[in-house]
Amino acid sequence: MKRAFITQGIRTAFTRANKGALAQTRPDDLLAELFKSLLSNNKTGEAQEVIIGCAYPEGEQGYNIARMAALGAGVNLPGLTVNRLCASSLEAVLLASHRVKLGMSEVVLTGGVESMSRITRRGAGFSESEAIANVSPKAYVGMGDTAEYVAGKYPEITREIQEEFSARSHELAFKAYEAGYYERQIQDLAGRGDEGIRYPVNREKMSTLKPAFQEDGSVTAATSSPLSDGACAALVVSEECLKSAGEQDGIEIIDAAVGAVEPELMGLGPVPATRTLLKRQSLEAKDIRVVEMNEAFAVQVLACNRELSFDPDTINCWGGAIAIGHPLGASGLRLAMTVHDRLMSQETGSLGLATLCVGGGQGLSVLFRKTSL
Repeated sequence: MKRAFITQGIRTAFTRANKGALAQTRPDDLLAELFKSLLSNNKTGEAQEVIIGCAYPEGEQGYNIARMAALGAGVNLPGLTVNRLCASSLEAVLLASHRVKLGMSEVVLTGGVESMSRITRRGAGFSESEAIANVSPKAYVGMGDTAEYVAGKYPEITREIQEEFSARSHELAFKAYEAGYYERQIQDLAGRGDEGIRYPVNREKMSTLKPAFQEDGSVTAATSSPLSDGACAALVVSEECLKSAGEQDGIEIIDAAVGAVEPELMGLGPVPATRTLLKRQSLEAKDIRVVEMNEAFAVQVLACNRELSFDPDTINCWGGAIAIGHPLGASGLRLAMTVHDRLMSQETGSLGLATLCVGGGQGLSVLFRKTSL
């Protein structure tokens, strides 16, 4: 079986839904522009197909946006659009790695996109099934409510602790920008950077916000990821293609696992997925040097790490979704891109993990390794 590698990816700035710089931009056009930019600098060989993640693939994100965006970028490639809600684009990376490992493709163009300004969450025609709800009463629970259920399960994660974590996210994202870590990653199509970053953090204002989802709850807008617009793109390639591009090191896609929890505890989805992955690879938390865990809510990241016990200093060192933003279908690839960039500064053999909680009570975790070619 061949080895599969993810290349350095590019993305748009993640902007505020409904009032940000990308609110008036069609998501298919956004993705097509990213593809043009990525492919114009590609030295690994011609792509054979496109696999895209999108949480709500309808309207301007419909009609198989993978194929449409490829055509819009001027490349006649077959396209596949996949949906695992927040993990959709990480699933796209995983599917692309399967193609490469099996020898079905040498170069796969991957991406993720979500316009939370222009496409209704849950879909324009969404309705709940009474039959499903009778079997699983919380199958359709709101994402904000899931955060409060997790907070109730871990009462030691107080509102103050959640706010400390959120402040950390903003501070680290700001420092990452200052250090230039995002310079090669962001294609600034909107004329600005990620719009959600607040620095210096106003902790006093943060402490005065009302609970966002339950009147007596602890989760606020400040400790939740914002509604966002954005897109990402990267290539998944074979070892031979990476060598032909002159690379001496690469970030290899090693393994992945999914997991399920009760729908109302959605935020804990990374726990079973990561445990399965680490067990299969005979690894422990201390073996992972780089962790990117999507910050849907501060409380769920903190709760997940209560269970997984990663070194906190390895988690989201360049900030997370609370500061950067969370355009659903793009977030998984953003995590993988950041794992890639962080791992490239580590020694050969270092391991990295990208993981997300997923609506409906799921988790997806993918393991990466810096490998000499």
